[in-house]
Amino acid sequence: MPAMMIASTASCDQSNWFSFVCNSIQSHDHSGLVGPLVQNLLSAIAIFIVLYLVGRLIRVLVLWAMSRGKADRQVRTLVRNLITVTTYVVAVISALVVYGVNVAVILTAAGVGTVAIGLAFQDLLRNVLAGIWLLLEQPFRLGDTITVMDQTGAVQNITLRTTTLRTGVGELAILPNLTVFTGIVVNTTHFDTRRLTVGVRILPNVDLAELMRRARTAVEEIPGIEAKPAIVLEPTLDRDVPLLRCHFWVDQREQDPDAITAAVAERLWDVVGAKPEAESAEPKAQS
Repeated sequence: MPAMMIASTASCDQSNWFSFVCNSIQSHDHSGLVGPLVQNLLSAIAIFIVLYLVGRLIRVLVLWAMSRGKADRQVRTLVRNLITVTTYVVAVISALVVYGVNVAVILTAAGVGTVAIGLAFQDLLRNVLAGIWLLLEQPFRLGDTITVMDQTGAVQNITLRTTTLRTGVGELAILPNLTVFTGIVVNTTHFDTRRLTVGVRILPNVDLAELMRRARTAVEEIPGIEAKPAIVLEPTLDRDVPLLRCHFWVDQREQDPDAITAAVAERLWDVVGAKPEAESAEPKAQS
């Protein structure tokens, strides 16, 4: 290493905690160079470990205080990531200074290294910046169900590089933050209320107006369906099969959408008189 980067000392620093190691080496090394180098190396390792542990302690205390203050989970994730990065940067620079590297050289190397790293790991850096921006902008929160490209799932975590989703079949989808940041994101749980739809088959030769009136009355009596927006009944054809579709709104945070959907289907089947028959549990005979 160049002489300008390493502090050249021919004797041990007696005020240093590792002076005994340096003195022991000096007694066997007549060049007088190995002892101070080992002393500086041990000091650098020690200061790195100390600052790393201090950073971990600060992170734990800050996150504990934020959880006591009921801070948003996403904000806590951002703070955790920032403290982690800051801890490593401060610990590494401090260790280099203690080892004897000139501060000016560190700044110069940091500038050159930033350009080189930026060119070599530009995708990684873009993902890191995208992850920080997602945590700041909060287009979705941890626990929200989102769709990105062909992946749909509940947001489990937003790290510095990736966003992880738990899909509906229990799989873990890992998406680069840049993909989420630049792609079209559909957040299905952003609003409290959500529109659901139930369709039932209409029997032939039925008075459609009267059927729709009775269907609306039956559905409006179901608890948990929002009054606004209003229920919408829509006669339609599906492969030449006449259907009556009922669109209604439910507060998905307060109600069970599956239970209300089942209740709406039951009411509509009673109104149209076309409740599907349950299949027999007996196995069919093989011919």
